Amino acid sequence: MAESVGSGNSLQGTGWRQPAAGARNAAQIGHLVSSIKGRDRGKFYLVVGIESQSMVRVADGEARKVENPKRKNIKHLNFFEVIAGEVSDKALSGKRITNADIRKELKSLAAIINKCSS
Repeated sequence: MAESVGSGNSLQGTGWRQPAAGARNAAQIGHLVSSIKGRDRGKFYLVVGIESQSMVRVADGEARKVENPKRKNIKHLNFFEVIAGEVSDKALSGKRITNADIRKELKSLAAIINKCSS
């Protein structure tokens, strides 16, 4: 279910990090995902909330804002082995995650994915 985004060295200095060991299929706040089912298929999101072991809330900062995140079954998501450090840190410290934070992290991720896939 998880995909790798290149070697660990390519993520250094970008604010991204890998999930904790043993958390391969467990969603975490800030986890990068893409939709594999539904009309939003292929779209990238960051996990902004966890409802249960099978349901999460995701946002992209544009169509799906942090104030109204999309509720998704984890079976319908492709989890990448990266976590947005800034978003995760804000959530853990109790600070508000903004749509600008989500957009910024997703934009930097798009550059990393394009770089790794070429």
